[in-house]
Amino acid sequence: MRRFKQYTVDEYIRHLKSIKITRVIKEIHLHHTWKPTKEGYRNSKKKEDVIYGMYVYHTKTRGWSDIAQHVSLAPDGTVWDGRDINRNPASIKGYNEGAFMIEMIGNFDEGHEQLEGAQLNGVIKLVRNLFDLFKIQNLVFHREYSSKTCPGTSISKEEILEKIKGTVQEKVSILGDTKATSIQMSQYLISINSNPKLNCSVDELIGYYIQEGKIEGVRADVAFAQALKETGYFRYGGIVDPNQNNYAGLGATGGDSKEKGATFESPQIGVRAHIQHLKGYASTDRPKKEIVDPRYKILEENSLLGIAPYITDLNGKWAWPGDGYGEAIKYILNKILETKEEKGDYNKVIDKKNRKLKELENRIFNLDELIKKIREIVS
Repeated sequence: MRRFKQYTVDEYIRHLKSIKITRVIKEIHLHHTWKPTKEGYRNSKKKEDVIYGMYVYHTKTRGWSDIAQHVSLAPDGTVWDGRDINRNPASIKGYNEGAFMIEMIGNFDEGHEQLEGAQLNGVIKLVRNLFDLFKIQNLVFHREYSSKTCPGTSISKEEILEKIKGTVQEKVSILGDTKATSIQMSQYLISINSNPKLNCSVDELIGYYIQEGKIEGVRADVAFAQALKETGYFRYGGIVDPNQNNYAGLGATGGDSKEKGATFESPQIGVRAHIQHLKGYASTDRPKKEIVDPRYKILEENSLLGIAPYITDLNGKWAWPGDGYGEAIKYILNKILETKEEKGDYNKVIDKKNRKLKELENRIFNLDELIKKIREIVS
């Protein structure tokens, strides 16, 4: 019989930190079971049997190799383990790569059960810790990529994100003076990704954001925070690649069969296009520089100029369906503003990290060569 282990959220996070995670987690997927219900779970004499029942359904009826989810969140706020974290889940067809899947036990459609108490606190704590552990801010509701109501029509993603991120949802303007320093922006990026895929230095890129933002009256720190979200902290991995100098996904409308996004001749022009497009959403004033944003005309033709003066106004406009899009940018912005500037030459800190990374790569290469020689001798 396949067995499952029950943890508190703290115990589960410690467990994740103790194991080697070999794949990149890019987003958290949130589901509800619908069946079993909370009531069914509570009435079960042996709670593990409920999890095992899902495993049997997933493997015998659906034909999957294991239970779909990485964890199941019980009504008492505890966590049951599931699929190996180093394997993609059976979460949302076409969107499983790089996902971590949470299944909340219960039916949270309106008129049925409520996500509340220990279970609500549990999912908030779990997702917040997963965000910190994987250095991400992306929470996906199943219904965003499906016709299903999952994780339940009674649950508001915006309210969940407010609780997860613990931030007051004050309106933050896209226009105005930049509040973060260039050092704060640089240090925050490097703390997440010490080897960003860029065609210029980090300092040069940030300099372009500050310069172009000042010309157009756009907050450079807001635009930079959006760039971090859009590019995965300049790791990329989506349909836009680093050589395009496209830091905001301009023109990238979807999967492989759709547009792959605009390409700009230099990092500075890429930043300028991003700033101009952001200004277009936030203001009816035309850009002061010659327009290089290939999507600006679309804003003009569809009466979209000035419809999003605040970051959270971008929800459902810049990104579709866009639930929590602006909140995710605000979260990154707050992290940048919270960053304490390190004393001394920070470039030396970056160089030291890159040297360590190179040393590790060389060790891996030498180990691979040794394995090849051993195999030759054995064969």
